[in-house]
Amino acid sequence: MTTERHRCTRRARQLHADAAGQMTVDWALVLAAVALPMYFVCAICLKLLVSQYQMVTFLQALPFP
Repeated sequence: MTTERHRCTRRARQLHADAAGQMTVDWALVLAAVALPMYFVCAICLKLLVSQYQMVTFLQALPFP
């Protein structure tokens, strides 16, 4: 049991000391924190613009009284 725990502890220390994938993790965090929420904001804005355009085209299509 102690050798297994020693192996796990040693592997955890190696992973903590390894900095090879740090840039990839940083970019993934930036993508998750900025780009994904902006996608949803753009989708909401696009829906608002579509509804505005539909309202304007409906009002322009009304006949003169």
